[in-house]
Amino acid sequence: MEKARKLAEILERVRSGEDPAKIRQQARQLLSTLRLSDISRAHKYLVGSGVSFDQLRTLVYAFASILGDQFALLRSNLGSDHPVRRILAEHQMFECFLSDLEGVNLMIQEAEELTELSSEFRRLEHITGHLQAFDVHSQREDDLVFPALESYPCKSICAVLQKSHWRIKNMVSNLTMAVNNFKHFEPVQFKIQVSALSSAIIPIMREHMFQEDNILFPIAIDVIKDEKVWWRIKQLSDEMGYCGFDAQPCCT
Repeated sequence: MEKARKLAEILERVRSGEDPAKIRQQARQLLSTLRLSDISRAHKYLVGSGVSFDQLRTLVYAFASILGDQFALLRSNLGSDHPVRRILAEHQMFECFLSDLEGVNLMIQEAEELTELSSEFRRLEHITGHLQAFDVHSQREDDLVFPALESYPCKSICAVLQKSHWRIKNMVSNLTMAVNNFKHFEPVQFKIQVSALSSAIIPIMREHMFQEDNILFPIAIDVIKDEKVWWRIKQLSDEMGYCGFDAQPCCT
């Protein structure tokens, strides 16, 4: 618990704006003995001290800024058929869709005329269809991965990420409704709506996937040593297939 308390203090310093590189240098002795499972204990300590969910979301991001590129280490240690590798692959695809959303939003804002047949609108429709698959993607994590971590000190991190799942699904649903109801909008209103929703969806999804890639899944691999657990997750995950690749058009 002493190590968790010290790590929590370091994270509070990061959250207050101190340079993570400088903190890493000052705390190198502690960090050299740190295991990823210690992060979960520090997170639990912070929950017990009354830190809010929004503050925890920021602190999960701070964990990654201290520990460095856990994503590269995670990928290098995963077998080709590991269920987490499938989740990481989906994250990379969603990153592509977010970049596409960023670009098409700019095109829509600059379009002089916008109709259901406009290339900009049809591209937005296509991207939104893929983003809808985040619902099934997050369900894989909520139903298969998070329950497997309940008996480990990861519960508070999972709770933060599950809340982000709900926020993202709600935002994507709002974007889908806007696209589906395009004909009921004035062009200027539609542009405002798409810009606002894109500006909300893109950063929160990127931050969320970064947290999972660099914190949650490295911790999961570190603490779950029973290969039977991963085998059960893989069996159920295989039934779901890949999410985000075969999206149906969001407008019917």
